[in-house]
Amino acid sequence: MHQSTSRKLYEYWDARRNGRLAPHRFEIEPAKIASLLPEVFIAESAGPFTYRFRLAGTRICRQFGRELRGADFLALWGIEDRNALAAMLRQVSCRGAVGHALFQGHAAGHRQARFEFVVMPLAHGGDVITRLLGAITAIEPPFWLGSMPLVRRRLIEAQLLWPDGARERTAAGPGGKPARRFQVLDGGIRNEN
Repeated sequence: MHQSTSRKLYEYWDARRNGRLAPHRFEIEPAKIASLLPEVFIAESAGPFTYRFRLAGTRICRQFGRELRGADFLALWGIEDRNALAAMLRQVSCRGAVGHALFQGHAAGHRQARFEFVVMPLAHGGDVITRLLGAITAIEPPFWLGSMPLVRRRLIEAQLLWPDGARERTAAGPGGKPARRFQVLDGGIRNEN
C-alpha cells in the first residue's frame, strides 16, 4: 500500500481487528477516521458476484461522476476485471484477506488517472463477514479529476495481503493482463465399494 489513505485505513482496521479474522462493523467509528472518509466506502456482500455500496465517500462519488450508494462495485468493471475482482473479494470475505489493487481510470478526451484501492473484511450480524471496508485513492491526481467522471476502469494489478504480511497475486500481471493461476486441491476419486 503506497497511498496514505490506504495505509491509515488498514492500520485502523488492523487495530480494531485485534488478532481476529475481522472487526465487527459496529467497531468502526467514523469520527476516528474522519480525515479519510471522502475516500472510504463500505460495501455489502449480496452473493458471490454482488457487492453493493452501502456508503461511498464524497471524493469517490465525485470522481466516478455519480452517487454510488446502492450501486454494485463489480458492475463498474469490464468482464475480465469483474471476474478477477470477484475472486479477490471472495477471499476477503471468506478467508479474512485484505485486497489491494491498482487501476487506471479513463475519462473523456483520452484523460487517464491511476488509483489504488484497498478492501478489508468486516463482520456484521455475528461473526459472519458480510461487509467490506475499503478506500479508493487517486495516485498523483490530475487537475481535471472530479470535474470529469471516470467512464471506464482497467485493472492493472490486484493481490491479496494477509495480516501476517504474506502476499499472493490474484488478478493481473504486467500490462493489466489477467494472471493465470492454478491451485492443486487434495482429493480425487473415492472408491465407494
